[in-house]
Amino acid sequence: METCPQIHFNLGVSYYEEKYLYRRIALRRRGQKSYYDKHNLSRHVSKRNSKIKRFFRSFWQWILLVFVAVIVGYAVVTFGFQTVTVVGPSMNPTLSDSQVVMVNKLAYKVSDVKRYDVIAYSRVDGDGYYDIKRVIGLPGETVRISNGDIYINGERRSDVPFTMTIQISGVAEEDVTLGDEEYFVMGDNVNNSEDSRYTNVGNISKTEITGKIVRILLPRSDKGKVK
Repeated sequence: METCPQIHFNLGVSYYEEKYLYRRIALRRRGQKSYYDKHNLSRHVSKRNSKIKRFFRSFWQWILLVFVAVIVGYAVVTFGFQTVTVVGPSMNPTLSDSQVVMVNKLAYKVSDVKRYDVIAYSRVDGDGYYDIKRVIGLPGETVRISNGDIYINGERRSDVPFTMTIQISGVAEEDVTLGDEEYFVMGDNVNNSEDSRYTNVGNISKTEITGKIVRILLPRSDKGKVK
């Protein structure tokens, strides 16, 4: 039988502690484990199982957070914001054909439509597509266009955001009185825009307004706020 080498430990080690250490060395040489080795192994397995449990707990928490984020994102996009593609030149130079813009659908749930807001609307009896125009007249006001100028309730507006002279008055050559929830809209490209000046468009009802155009999203070179 192989004997353990005589190993001398520090003087502070007691006889029983030295005997235990000899015994442990002998067991390890024979491939056996002492009670303490088995105890340490059990503790190691327990720690490993605890780590695995923590990993799976964190994993499922992460999955839950991703799921909640997707649901919230879907709700925000569906009920709060929407993208619309600009069609045609009627809003030049503010918006150009084929640009993709963001519509804030909640804007007019918490505040009123303001003069010169750029809005997206869809006619109730239309084809389901969105038109984009700028609000000129508000509910209850009277709108008239004369000699290239816009008059609201008989007063000439000098703050209009258009960069060109209005050459087409349309139905607004005479006073147009708006109802309680009606808006008079025009395109920024005033001489190439089919808007409230034409009988086939007319005044826009508040229920037809989808929301406020707030940003240009695409192309990336045009990104920015819409004023």
